[in-house]
Amino acid sequence: MTVPILRDVQPADWQSLNDLHRWAWFPERSEAGWEWVHRFGQGYPGWVLEDDDGVCGYLGNIRQDYALCETRLVGATGYSLIVLPRAKGGSRLLLDAFRNQPGVFATSIFNSNALASPIYSREGFSAFPQDWADTKIVWPLAPMTILSERIVRSLYRTRRPSRELFNGVRDRLRTGGAPGLSALDPWADAVALDLFNAELRLAGSLTVDRSSRVLQNRFSDPDHAEPPMLYGWGEGGQLSAMALGQLGKMSEYEAPVLDIIDVVWLEPHGAAAAAALLVHIKTEGRRAGASRMRLSLVNNATADVALRVPGAIVRRHHIHGHASFVDSRDHGPAWAPTPFDGDFGFCLRPPPTNNRHAARGGRDPGSPFASGSFDAAGSLSGPPP
Repeated sequence: MTVPILRDVQPADWQSLNDLHRWAWFPERSEAGWEWVHRFGQGYPGWVLEDDDGVCGYLGNIRQDYALCETRLVGATGYSLIVLPRAKGGSRLLLDAFRNQPGVFATSIFNSNALASPIYSREGFSAFPQDWADTKIVWPLAPMTILSERIVRSLYRTRRPSRELFNGVRDRLRTGGAPGLSALDPWADAVALDLFNAELRLAGSLTVDRSSRVLQNRFSDPDHAEPPMLYGWGEGGQLSAMALGQLGKMSEYEAPVLDIIDVVWLEPHGAAAAAALLVHIKTEGRRAGASRMRLSLVNNATADVALRVPGAIVRRHHIHGHASFVDSRDHGPAWAPTPFDGDFGFCLRPPPTNNRHAARGGRDPGSPFASGSFDAAGSLSGPPP
């Protein structure tokens, strides 16, 4: 058996990547899905290990643009570290390539499982965000479903079921919210979203790009016909807070989950609005059939907001947040990442549903985005009759 070599991932590897993901019980993708997610690598989509028998390891790479006031930076987050037993020790090669990629202020792994967590620590990554790297905040929405899921997990520890054991999500119905709350569309509400993003980037912290262009790209995942839940809070005709939720079902034996991908706001009064958005998304998640809502990457500010939402449970387990900085003195203290900075919006398995929305091509008048939105002038318009 030859020693595996490291090389950049190529389109010809997509079937091999699905084979690896199936072996690891990770979500697989269509060819269009792999093409879509690899575009976020900005020329560095990831790396594979290959020996005489084929591809035997993989680490995906997502690069995102950041701003610290007037300074422009790039950060990278990794996903799906998979190494077959025959390539034991190959994770070091993959992580070395990941950490040494050019042009980034930091590399991060924010969604590590318990088995992989010690590997990142051993390879030079530090727990990050500090004080919260082992923390998730969870809101149970369907206790009996969660109990049933635990029983099913115990039955399928070593084999995968051949069919879905929990129902997929129900059709999402457009529902009203408090005055000031509105569903947002990255295309129709681009002006308001870009104004909000610009204000966030001037706030003095290291902030990932949340422009309408970025959101449009994220909402174009060909493997997710059901769009995420994007809500904003408007005060005086401008956004003061935004929250993004996404439904997923990580395997055939798990119940649907609503992940909070992002929650962000403008000071000094946006925190209360952000909490109100999470309350609304929680209600939407329960109606859609999610078993729980969770915030899987926590920082000081988002913890304060999340704990205002009734039913929140703080859970501390293994360290799932890791980062390696080129110069932590310059950028580490200024960065308070949310799940949007990680792979959470990219690696969720889409849940089956009875009535999938059409893939994005034009605005679906029956979609949840057809509720109140910001018009081109930036003023908040109410929901249609």
